[in-house]
Amino acid sequence: MSEFDRVLTALETQRAREETARRQRVEAASHFLRSFYEGDIKPSKKLKEHGIEAEFDGARLVLERPSEGQFSEGLMIVVGEQGEIDVGGKSFGRFAAGDEQRRKSDLIGEIISHFSL
Repeated sequence: MSEFDRVLTALETQRAREETARRQRVEAASHFLRSFYEGDIKPSKKLKEHGIEAEFDGARLVLERPSEGQFSEGLMIVVGEQGEIDVGGKSFGRFAAGDEQRRKSDLIGEIISHFSL
């Protein structure tokens, strides 16, 4: 095997490992966001009392107050390309197993602050 082929093969192997790790991070963060939506946002009576509606599409959680009409500023929570959780354009960093409670607290704080609850 030529030196070029050896280096390129090693590079391809490394890229494949990095891509697999990236996909796993994205899946873990998406799973967390889904469980947060299903367990904390969707059943929340307080959000409903304040007229806040939420939708989740697998990678994005959107909260908005439709009663404010077109001038309402919603809040979007998304899973980024590297498995990070972004809230309203601000990154909370990569999600990691064991961070669930801290992330929930951070997200709840951001929601309360954004909607002035």
